[in-house]
Amino acid sequence: MNAMTGFAPPTDSARVVAQDGSGFTILRHGQAEAALRAFSCLVEPAPGDLVLVGRAEGEAFILAVLARSGDAPMRVALPDGATITAADGHLTLDAGRLDLRAGATGVTTRSLDVTAGRTDASLGRIALLAEAIETIAQRIVGRFRRSIRIVEDSDQVRARDIDQRATGHMHMRGDAVTLQGSALVKLRADQIHLG
Repeated sequence: MNAMTGFAPPTDSARVVAQDGSGFTILRHGQAEAALRAFSCLVEPAPGDLVLVGRAEGEAFILAVLARSGDAPMRVALPDGATITAADGHLTLDAGRLDLRAGATGVTTRSLDVTAGRTDASLGRIALLAEAIETIAQRIVGRFRRSIRIVEDSDQVRARDIDQRATGHMHMRGDAVTLQGSALVKLRADQIHLG
């Protein structure tokens, strides 16, 4: 408070002493008082922070965090339903490491490009609905406990060499089955039944 005029300045500095839920206890001019974080103050204050405080309608509001004496990381706390928008511009997130945690995540985009040197994914269940899938890879290795593939129209495999092995039973069946070998067709078994 200004001793000359008797009026408190519109803004003043204070130290954050503690946080209790959405409210804070600040120390201003040696006096402890309650304060709320202003709606526009996105950085969440931490105990020990030097903050800018203003008063409105009988309440003290933390307007900004001016300095942090400790090594607590900056936490940007957005209110519920917050949106970061660059409607006609370009939005970039640039970090050495980016962690994303959410109860549910939805991504809607007209085009998605992903470039990664390595991708590790641990997923519980995947449901994929696509109009077309094209995969180009040097090598694909898959290990499955059980695999079921249902193709409604046609299924084609073109390769230089094909090796299929079953430790149990292998069954091939069709209305018309054609087996051709330009050099050799070989069948070997203890018993062979034809017809």
